[in-house]
Amino acid sequence: VSQGDIAMTASQSSMQELLKKSQSEVATAILEELQGQAKSLPQIELRIQRLQTGSNAPHSNYAYDLVLPYLLIYLSADQQADISVSADPFVAFPMANFLMSKGFKVVRETEEALKKRSTAPALSLSARSQTKEEVLAWFNDILGTSVRSKL
Repeated sequence: VSQGDIAMTASQSSMQELLKKSQSEVATAILEELQGQAKSLPQIELRIQRLQTGSNAPHSNYAYDLVLPYLLIYLSADQQADISVSADPFVAFPMANFLMSKGFKVVRETEEALKKRSTAPALSLSARSQTKEEVLAWFNDILGTSVRSKL
């Protein structure tokens, strides 16, 4: 068994563990769609904005479900260090500690603090949910490619 095989098995195990905690099917669909296609991704910050309307209940997992497809893309490319999450301090994000325990950088900060801290481009996620097509469009845009949907 080679080191690459061990790393791939560990990565797949991590992905499955992350997927178990999701309440959205978007992450699973993205992982199936992009398996093996993510190569040389740019460094990026995922910014979770405070919602202007709706519930911000502390048990809500919407923030986790928003970032998970992107985290999985980077994990599958073995570029976990190149993606981090910046969450508005008022966003309920009970899964933040879980993500940190899996090696992802998660910071609770204001928009101004993010701009001072990071030079990486930020992808602002301000909706309560997203579609597979929206994530694929972002992926195609950053790579300048076209991933054809299997739908």
